[in-house]
Amino acid sequence: MKTTRILRSITALALALSGVLLCACTGSGKPAPTEEPRVTQAPEVEYTMTHVIRYWPEDADYSSCDYACVAEIPKFSKEYTAGSKLNKAVDGYLEELASRIETRYMPAAIAKPPSTEVEARVETANGVTNVIFTEKHAYEAQPYFETYVLMLNERGDAVNLNDVFKNYHADQLIASVIADSIAGDDRFYEADASKVLASIDCNHGASVQNGGCTVYVHEGLLAPYELGELSFDVPFGDVHPDFVGENAAMTLEEYGDIVDFLHFVSDAAVVRAESIYDGRLSEYEAASFMGELALTLGILPEDGRIPVPEEEFLRLYRECFGQELPGIDTEAHDIKHEGGFFKVENARKRYAYNVDILGAERSGDDLTLTGDMIFGKFGFASSEYVCHVTVKLIKNAESPFGFTLKDFEMKM
Repeated sequence: MKTTRILRSITALALALSGVLLCACTGSGKPAPTEEPRVTQAPEVEYTMTHVIRYWPEDADYSSCDYACVAEIPKFSKEYTAGSKLNKAVDGYLEELASRIETRYMPAAIAKPPSTEVEARVETANGVTNVIFTEKHAYEAQPYFETYVLMLNERGDAVNLNDVFKNYHADQLIASVIADSIAGDDRFYEADASKVLASIDCNHGASVQNGGCTVYVHEGLLAPYELGELSFDVPFGDVHPDFVGENAAMTLEEYGDIVDFLHFVSDAAVVRAESIYDGRLSEYEAASFMGELALTLGILPEDGRIPVPEEEFLRLYRECFGQELPGIDTEAHDIKHEGGFFKVENARKRYAYNVDILGAERSGDDLTLTGDMIFGKFGFASSEYVCHVTVKLIKNAESPFGFTLKDFEMKM
């Protein structure tokens, strides 16, 4: 059973220490070593490589077809928890590729016969499985290459770079880093952050690495076509708000802890629109918070419930809020207290509220944050503003998140 200390190591992605390095080229170098973020490690992903061959029209062969596609793809073992979802994502990629071939490549084809070849590789880093497809399109006078990436979390769900960085503005920050790196370099077109942002695809044009991410830019967008597809290695430490980092209001590690903490707090407070003062939660808020937190503890469920020892359960709550547990309202989360355990239902619907932190001020161990509560995960295109929040935290090394919450005030 994992302890509170281990909880800190399995909370979702924080950012690594700063250290600027970015490389842009057709054969990019690797970024200098940076401290890796604390993340949930992706499990070993079992898969085999196979090939899919498709001709247009369907009854043609290579000598008679209007278009040919040969794609190498991974087939994931269904013994792996998310194997079925990973395979579904790969099938979705093949459908998307076929659509591009039919609507974009075939109408422009002049080669005999025109074709697309795809090579695939699988990499796991920072809790993300990258399925990286290198496409060679040979339908015009000169073939060209593009990279298409599926980024999938431990559950097999698609994520993008905003999810990876746990920041609603990660794509904008990445674009600024890339724009700064190419400024004044004659190899590239003149481009500001807005032009770079329009040239990158944070959903399928990037992969996650141990030290950060690699962003791919199609040829001709930021540089002449002869340079081919560009790749930019962006360290985690380069992508953070101004109030995060050395000599700022909070460190990168603290930022990651706080983002995770406020996710659970938001889920607990928003349903009944109950602000929190002096760390005093209602029974509803307390049950919601502890129920959601229990789902991250890595404790094996018994009969559909996660058994958390009573002493551990109460200590976790006390370290997070500086108060004793006020009680459990089972309307918030089905939690039974019996036999020396708090037994938490494992199949409860989970919410997706987060705080978009916009400002921070620190005075000793006291930290005051301002921001907006957002409904929807970081990479969700339809995330919506809910309300403004002001948060007061106190540094506490015993807390699983490094801080104790004092106030969480919502202004609707």
